[in-house]
Amino acid sequence: MADTQVTAVDDDAPGLVTSDEKLLKEVRERLQMCIDAEKDNRTDALDDLRFGAGQQWPEAMRRMREVEARPCLTINKLPAFIHQVTNDQRQNRSSIKIHPVDDSGDEDTADIIQGLIRHIEYNSNADVAYDTAVNSAAAIGFGYYRLVTEYESDDSFDQEIKFKRIRNPFTVYIDPASTEPDGSDMRFAFITEELLTSEVKADYPDVQTSSDTALLAGTNDVTPTWMNGDKMRVAEYMRIEEKPAKLYRLPDGTSKWEEDLAGIDPAAKALLKSRDSKKREVWWYKVTGTQILDKKRLNFNWVPVFPVYGDEIDIDGKVIRSGLIRHAKDPQRMYNFHMTSATEEVALRPKTPYIGAEGQFDGYEDEWNQANNRSFSYLTYKPTTVDGVMAPPPARQHMADVPVGALQLAMHASDNIKATTGIFDASLGAQGNETSGRAITARQREGDVGNFHYSDNLHRTQRHTARVIMSAIPFVYDTERIVRLMGEDGKVSSAPINQPAEAPEMDETGNVKAILNNIQDVSCYDVTVTSGPSYTTLRQESVEAAMQLVQSYPPLMQIAGDKIVAMMDWHGAEEISERLKKTVPPQLLDGEDKDGPPPIPPQAQAQMQQMQAAIAQLSHALEQAHQEHMQLEQQHKAGLEKQAMAGNAQIQKQAVHSDATLQAAQIHQNTAVEVAKINADASRDVAEIGGLIQQLLVHMQADPRFQKAADEPDSE
Repeated sequence: MADTQVTAVDDDAPGLVTSDEKLLKEVRERLQMCIDAEKDNRTDALDDLRFGAGQQWPEAMRRMREVEARPCLTINKLPAFIHQVTNDQRQNRSSIKIHPVDDSGDEDTADIIQGLIRHIEYNSNADVAYDTAVNSAAAIGFGYYRLVTEYESDDSFDQEIKFKRIRNPFTVYIDPASTEPDGSDMRFAFITEELLTSEVKADYPDVQTSSDTALLAGTNDVTPTWMNGDKMRVAEYMRIEEKPAKLYRLPDGTSKWEEDLAGIDPAAKALLKSRDSKKREVWWYKVTGTQILDKKRLNFNWVPVFPVYGDEIDIDGKVIRSGLIRHAKDPQRMYNFHMTSATEEVALRPKTPYIGAEGQFDGYEDEWNQANNRSFSYLTYKPTTVDGVMAPPPARQHMADVPVGALQLAMHASDNIKATTGIFDASLGAQGNETSGRAITARQREGDVGNFHYSDNLHRTQRHTARVIMSAIPFVYDTERIVRLMGEDGKVSSAPINQPAEAPEMDETGNVKAILNNIQDVSCYDVTVTSGPSYTTLRQESVEAAMQLVQSYPPLMQIAGDKIVAMMDWHGAEEISERLKKTVPPQLLDGEDKDGPPPIPPQAQAQMQQMQAAIAQLSHALEQAHQEHMQLEQQHKAGLEKQAMAGNAQIQKQAVHSDATLQAAQIHQNTAVEVAKINADASRDVAEIGGLIQQLLVHMQADPRFQKAADEPDSE
């Protein structure tokens, strides 16, 4: 059993160490103060809760109808209105964001703190805690959730922060003097629970099982006193304790308490700026009505209990809180009554009596008495004459018209429910006269705007919750460790915190100055909360908008096809996005998206264009030389043929043969000279091009971007 000596706030001297009885007296008095302050609110809230659960008829009227075997219908329309508010909040999840306040904060550390808080929310099902609190606020006007610290596992010394939902808001009592909508100014809070005495004794064998007080536990707290047979009431009592202390400002601008400056020179200490302040601590106690079972100091700077309120009105200092059900109860009762009346009237029509002449039922009374309850194939009657005239057979009275009046009143009651809750047909999915999507959306937003204060109150509380978490981070995550982080898209990563740098910078005393991801000082970070559709919903909406834009402007796929495919969520989208990225023109890619070599400088591009023009001219000259060479070859071949013909006719044309031989020799000589000239010109042009290429290579080697591309042999 824990040490029973506790620190309590004395009436005359706050902060003095007193006995258990002093603290228990404070517990009983403060809990009774909460019960008295919230009595009316909790009574009305309990009635709202039961009404929303279907107990909607006055008890006396319900009993009377049951005795008379009359219908007593309950057509509960209120859950649909409550779900409209709570489900809209679930679709538009809020997101906590951390920002550096000044130069003392680090953007990377802010991202780590933000990812850590997001992982704390995910790991402890914070969405369930939020949803439960908002559902209670929408139904009865108030709901709660809390924070706790737990060890990661049974064999670990590392703790973690977790959210816990509070399913029954009637078990929570907070400081009645608290006026802030997020509860940030509360001085204390209670969370009570009913346990079997045997369960309590298993954890605390010395627990007292006799009740010396008749303190009420409060409305809907199940147990009216601290003891109830084999069950007992156990309360968690959390309070803020403040002790007087002196605060000093150091030359570097930081602040420290006097107790942390024990080793400083008194003369230097006297020169520091100081002021009287209070040191704040949050303590947790587990108590019964007569005994303290356990105690510990919490790692938070505020009481870690968080209210989410609905409608709040202050009348002459008395606060009235309500939800959607409070003002919709009378229209719902009207709807039930009118629909019951219409149903009852229609249900009685098969019992309309038969009309017949006297004596027609004689001998067959049993059949006719059951005619309204049983379905007979036929009914027998006795023919009777009246004044000598045969009377017609018995006949049932004509049925009355549909009870239009009752149904119209029921429709009016249904409209009154919508008016009191601020949620109308469009928000409930009913189709109206609108044809454009903008008009339909505008009508649907009427209900969202009418009940936006429920989700907005949650956002205020979440902002305070993030501050409380940040106040606990330096104490809970105070060692070198690897923490899990979660991004907005749900991807989980990890990061080291409180790690010394690889090459640590040392101060004059030899201590490490630079710390990586130092989250021990959170005072230089601020908190904001934003709300909107979830990441998945936003992704789907972005894809739909992008595809509509592609339909109106098809070239967009050639410009940003990789980005559009990257937004899609299906197997292989990332691989296709990377492949499409290679087809995007380089000038459209920013510096981070380029996978290929850096761009060519304008001077080099101009030289390359000149070289390409020179190569084209050289190719054209070579083609012309080739054609001339072919012509000369043909001429040479023709000369040889003539020479052969002259040889055959040597006897007849000896003189002609001699001339032809000389001519062919001359042609061959001219051809050889021309080919040599062309080859010389080509060699000279190739040498000039080689010089240009050498100059270009020298320029590229001098450019660091080309040097980087040369170091990556796989790049193009």
